[in-house]
Amino acid sequence: MKSIEALQETKGTFSIGQAISDGWRIVSKYLGYYIGAGVITVIITIFVGFIPFGGSILNNLVISPCFAASAIFITWRISKGYAWTDFGDMFKGFSYATPVLISTLIQAFVMVLIGLLCFFSLIPQLVDLFELSQGSGAYQNQEEITELVRSIFFDTKNILLFCLFLLAILLLSAVWAFKIHFIVVYKMEAWPAMELSRKVTTPNLLRMVGLFIIIGLIVIVSALLCGIGLLFSLPLSIGAIYSAFAQITGSDQPDENNIMFDFMAGENSGSQQGV
Repeated sequence: MKSIEALQETKGTFSIGQAISDGWRIVSKYLGYYIGAGVITVIITIFVGFIPFGGSILNNLVISPCFAASAIFITWRISKGYAWTDFGDMFKGFSYATPVLISTLIQAFVMVLIGLLCFFSLIPQLVDLFELSQGSGAYQNQEEITELVRSIFFDTKNILLFCLFLLAILLLSAVWAFKIHFIVVYKMEAWPAMELSRKVTTPNLLRMVGLFIIIGLIVIVSALLCGIGLLFSLPLSIGAIYSAFAQITGSDQPDENNIMFDFMAGENSGSQQGV
């Protein structure tokens, strides 16, 4: 595995095709575990979502990112040749809760800021829409609401702004795609992990966007079959993004201790055969 200093000085790259093929090779070894952990994750997030005044916020800022950290930890271990024997590893990501939460908050803040910049001119109209739709006004002001919605969502300038916003979010997601990977694999704090993710993904920005688009299309198509395909496409997406990270960082290389142990074991075996 490359050191942090080496990653800051050199520009690694990855192959999209290899990311998808290697990603599937990794997760398919324990696909049943991934599916089971995914189902449990969905159930937990649904129950948390019912918590009044903050369930969805808790899900978006803590629960889902920590489960993502667990998936990264498990996938990293499998790529290094370790078996997934402890199903409790699906909760391992919660041990990284603090840096994961901080990095998620930073990214969410930047996304909100981008949204405000893109749609600043629409704030008065959105405020009017909110006021008109309050209480009984949602029924009494239907004509005004319809006209206001039409003026907001079917305006050429607003459509272009929305496309610009989506592009900005896609690029931001690509730049910080590895922030949790660095937190888990390199045991980094939130901002250093985000900065290192930016440094290694910027030279690969088009590849990262391409990988995200391909994964997104796979997930969308798999969801069309009553959502059953998601049981396979979501683990694939975890493995593919990790594989891109591993190609750049070498995180899938066996530990030096394991290599030395295997070498010594081979020597001992050879000497015993000689005796």
